[in-house]
Amino acid sequence: MFDYKIVESKLNEVINIVKPQLSDTQIEFLVSDIQAGEWNLALETLCDILIEEEIPIDLKSYELLQEVGNILNMERETWEMLKVQVAP
Repeated sequence: MFDYKIVESKLNEVINIVKPQLSDTQIEFLVSDIQAGEWNLALETLCDILIEEEIPIDLKSYELLQEVGNILNMERETWEMLKVQVAP
């Protein structure tokens, strides 16, 4: 079993990093999913938003998303599409 606090912490850290590029509504949905324990949904939604809106992310954010995805045993495709958006 994993420590959900680590998952929540990493998800919240990524949200805080990209927060300036997200709408208040997007942030509310993501935070709501995290608080409800819907970590898979939060990760998928965050990745979808970043991909669809072509929001560049830093390497640290990408690695945090990758760590959360691995902890949750999610499909790598969930976050791997973001690789091209990682700012050098």
